[in-house]
Amino acid sequence: MSKIVNLTKVQGCYSKELREATYGIKLCLREPSVSLQDMKNYVEAVIDPASIDAEAKKRFRKNLSECKTKQEVDQLCYDAVVHGMYYRRKES
Repeated sequence: MSKIVNLTKVQGCYSKELREATYGIKLCLREPSVSLQDMKNYVEAVIDPASIDAEAKKRFRKNLSECKTKQEVDQLCYDAVVHGMYYRRKES
């Protein structure tokens, strides 16, 4: 049986950084003066300090670059936080 781990509480995880920046991400979404590229740059800056450079972080960055709207960026961040909260550690 795999164990559920809340990665949003683990130092160094990008999902923790995203969770802590939720207010700023939502502000970017609502603020008309913030462009899509500005929002992407903000999210990149948010996750940059995360020291765990796993495949998931690389995949998140790729998906972020492919977002076409601010709503897509917001949804991507939301999904990353929710998945991070209920991450199932693989049995080895």
